[in-house]
Amino acid sequence: MIKAIYFKNGSVVTERDALKVAEDYNNKLDLIWIDIHLKNHELTHQETVLLTATFRFHEMSIEDCLFPQYYPKIEEFENYVFGAIHGIQLKPNYYQEFEDSIYELNFFVGKGFLVTVHTEELFFLETIFERAKARPQVEMKSLENLLYNVFNKVVSSYEFTLEKIDDKMEGLEDEILEDPEAENMEDILDTKKVIFAMRKIAESQQAAYVYFTRANNNLIAREYLVYFRDIYTQCARMNQAIIMRTQMIVSLIEVYMSSVTVKLTEVMKFLTVIATIVMPVLIVSGYYGMNVVFPEYSFFGQKGSWFFAVGIMLITIIAMLVYFKKKKWF
Repeated sequence: MIKAIYFKNGSVVTERDALKVAEDYNNKLDLIWIDIHLKNHELTHQETVLLTATFRFHEMSIEDCLFPQYYPKIEEFENYVFGAIHGIQLKPNYYQEFEDSIYELNFFVGKGFLVTVHTEELFFLETIFERAKARPQVEMKSLENLLYNVFNKVVSSYEFTLEKIDDKMEGLEDEILEDPEAENMEDILDTKKVIFAMRKIAESQQAAYVYFTRANNNLIAREYLVYFRDIYTQCARMNQAIIMRTQMIVSLIEVYMSSVTVKLTEVMKFLTVIATIVMPVLIVSGYYGMNVVFPEYSFFGQKGSWFFAVGIMLITIIAMLVYFKKKKWF
């Protein structure tokens, strides 16, 4: 599915027909943005003609759009630059299947045009497109401005995901300190998978953005280089933040293990106290359980001897409880 936006005769035009877009582009437009959403990873015939005949993109670049992979890419050709960058668009079950939330955005950029190609529906591109329709003089005032807005949204998706991870980790830490459960470890491991998946794609993204910070490239005017240096810096900052989260998740695992150990120690201490309290009862009952005549029978009689044995048990238990309480063992 194709959609394009550009200025024609002083007014903004949105078009979804590839042949009409090609016709208008050949009339030397100042700036045109074409967004192509691939259905089933395939280009339609009209879209293929637009990319190959009208824009004369290299077949290897078009093939990279059809078979995405999790590695950034920048290739410079005679009349355009092809690039592939990656961002995150969270899905409902992203914690269990985070890699499905990672998307690849391919772009062709040259003098007066930007073509974006993607296999998933990207809502942030729809937002930029609608803003360009509403405020074309602002959003479409230059190629650099449009390209910066797209890059900024891609890099910002990492920051939004990190905020989600931070909220999850804070909640996990509170739950672990209060009462660690086996489910907490499952959540920690899921969070660890998310962080490592982010790190896998984020570390290499800077290589794609650094091209647009160079003063000798033919696409970005010198006064706009500072914007793309900001994108590069933001990407570097995200990498450092992801590395820090990697260390935090290791610390969270240590907190969980320590909390479980403390909880187990409390249980063992309680069971030890119970076993120690019951020990005098077992000793006294074992003593009076022997099939012999005890001297106490002559003093207390058979019935009185029972009260005597039970009294010894109770006195011993109370004495032990008082001692344990004084030692603050429970």
